[in-house]
Amino acid sequence: MVSSVFQSVTLENSQIGRVETVSSIDEAAAFLLGGWPKKKSPLHLEARVACYEAQSGLVSIEAARSIFIEAAIEANIYIQQENLHELRVAGSK
Repeated sequence: MVSSVFQSVTLENSQIGRVETVSSIDEAAAFLLGGWPKKKSPLHLEARVACYEAQSGLVSIEAARSIFIEAAIEANIYIQQENLHELRVAGSK
């Protein structure tokens, strides 16, 4: 069986200020279904399909991860690592 784990992606959850880390295709698929903002786009659907296809072995894990990140950027919930550090520092004040 092929591993579905990938380099982690940090996102803002639909609950404002809550940060979530996704590090596998299964977690990405679950986030797309349950943690995504209410407004969905065609890129959101494309990411869901890519996760399903990666789970089925039809596309690579990294290709699905890339589309997932693109959708997160479009939805304005993607947090780059340097921004995550700033959030942690601000939260500790």
